Amino acid sequence: MRSNKRPLLYTLFMAVALTTVGCNRNTIYHQYHPTPISGWEKNDTLLFITAPAKQRAVVQRDVELRMATNYPYQQLSLIVEQTTLPSTIRRRDTINCQLINPEGKIQGHGINLYQYHFHLPDISINEGDSLHFRIRHNMKRDVLPGIADIGIRLTAY
Repeated sequence: MRSNKRPLLYTLFMAVALTTVGCNRNTIYHQYHPTPISGWEKNDTLLFITAPAKQRAVVQRDVELRMATNYPYQQLSLIVEQTTLPSTIRRRDTINCQLINPEGKIQGHGINLYQYHFHLPDISINEGDSLHFRIRHNMKRDVLPGIADIGIRLTAY
């Protein structure tokens, strides 16, 4: 009885080829900072600083967060200020994050902490650029319970 291994080898080759070709994105920075789950103060600004870029790139910027079930609102407003050094180019984005839908269903993924990703407009960076992010909440309440972590993910493509 003759075994035909050709389809198996072909499938394995295609899987490796597609994985190699399909992975054209590169995470260049991914960091979280914890916030007190009992209450993130309005004046408590989180700072994220990247190392200088090794090459020019277009960068996808994402703000990520983890929310606990004791978060009291459906939405979260965040102010994201970014400075590119050494050029001192500044950007300011406000993100209105929908965390819970009008029916009360949590929109994130998780069990005790719910994970969210919110996209900011892509930017171009030059070799040697370092990005400095400052993030704070923009809610009416001075102390905001239920937000566990805030993060930044930068992906070059």
